[in-house]
Amino acid sequence: MASQLKYRQLTENGWSLRVDLDKWSRALWQAVLANIQQQVPRHHPQTIKLNLPEHQQTYFLKLYHTASAWSAVKDCFRASKALCFLKQGVALSDAGFLVPPGIAAGEKRHFGILKAAFVLTSAIDGAPLTTFLEENARGPTALSVVEKRAALRALARQLRRFHDLGFVHGDLVASNIFVCRDVARNFQFVFMDNDRTRQYPKWMRQSLWKRNLVQLNRLPLPSISLQDRIRFFQEYSATKRAADLNRPLLHWLEQKTRQRRRECDSVDATISFRRLMRSPRES
Repeated sequence: MASQLKYRQLTENGWSLRVDLDKWSRALWQAVLANIQQQVPRHHPQTIKLNLPEHQQTYFLKLYHTASAWSAVKDCFRASKALCFLKQGVALSDAGFLVPPGIAAGEKRHFGILKAAFVLTSAIDGAPLTTFLEENARGPTALSVVEKRAALRALARQLRRFHDLGFVHGDLVASNIFVCRDVARNFQFVFMDNDRTRQYPKWMRQSLWKRNLVQLNRLPLPSISLQDRIRFFQEYSATKRAADLNRPLLHWLEQKTRQRRRECDSVDATISFRRLMRSPRES
């Protein structure tokens, strides 16, 4: 695809890099390398905010280390998550979705064994969905009912198109969706952390995209009521009337959400679903 052409392959300090030459520089590489060398390897990826005044830009550096011996074996036969992040970002961007601008990705291997990998993205002017809702739940910045419903519909349509094109996000929790507004104040949504996002053939995607619905539905969110969740599902399903909703799928989604809340949050999942999904700030 055309957008892949902007990335060039380089080798620096034992690292195999793929970089956007229009935004990459020796000084930026030195800053990235210095931050990588300061980090202690961890089981989970580390995300570091880089404020570089000399570049007049804020970046986010996500650093990966091999999590286990089995992961090390598998990594010998596959691209690193960092390179997958960059590749999927290109695929999503080409499909018309908003993603963090990828500046570079790199991996360091020794005799084919992956030792470390990173991806560098530019900061975006937005906020995680969870933060956005908290900041706009009440007070002078509170969203009107019209604005909230417009945002819900826009996000539902975006996710429906995402799935219709075969994409499945690896971890579609609310914090991995950033909310922005364009010059006309329309809501825009940015899909974050795409290292485990994949595009699948149409015949196998349904069992996978249902997982995204559970991930997004799992947590109580400020100012989001049960009725708001139904409206989202209605728009996602492209149904005009509540009576036409896919009841079996809706029931399955409720049961899976109850299960995940019990397992992950240790809450009593036998209470009414309305109470279960009520934000603690509104209880």
